[in-house]
Amino acid sequence: MSSQQRRVELGDLYRVHDLTKQLYPHEYLDEGLGAIGLFLYDPPTKSAYPATPLNSVTFGGIGVDGIHFCSITDEPEVDPMAPVVMCIPMALEIPNFVVGETLHDFLCLGCRHGYSSLGSLHLNPEEVIRYYESPPERFFDERSESMLQTLSAELSLEPWTDFRGRLEELESKYSKLLRSQPHR
Repeated sequence: MSSQQRRVELGDLYRVHDLTKQLYPHEYLDEGLGAIGLFLYDPPTKSAYPATPLNSVTFGGIGVDGIHFCSITDEPEVDPMAPVVMCIPMALEIPNFVVGETLHDFLCLGCRHGYSSLGSLHLNPEEVIRYYESPPERFFDERSESMLQTLSAELSLEPWTDFRGRLEELESKYSKLLRSQPHR
């Protein structure tokens, strides 16, 4: 973990979600952090998807296709200092990607672009990497840029500087911690 990271608890994330719901309401689009692809589960849960690591607690998702984010832990609650994994249930060959060393690190990953596009990591990793390494051009939802700025300011987030290198480092360092369900 870099010296710049700070401990971010799940409660901090719920607080920012509530804040963004108040600051950036919308009549029919997703509320709060869901607008930037971070739908929070309250309470966190054990996922029923076979691809989800057995030693994890799911705290959120991108809102489509069952793609979800998990804290790697044997405890029944999210560990804010544990690695974060994105599980893509329909990705049969490689369904899990380590996307943060801690909850704070994971939030830094998407603090400039949001989290929705991570769901394509299994289909076109090069395109996703290019997207996250370049400045955002435009957002689908006009509230997204302000929401991301609020999220970053409230939780002291800084975007990753080397997206590809950081993903490779995290995968190398933490993928061996993931316990999978036996194949039938």
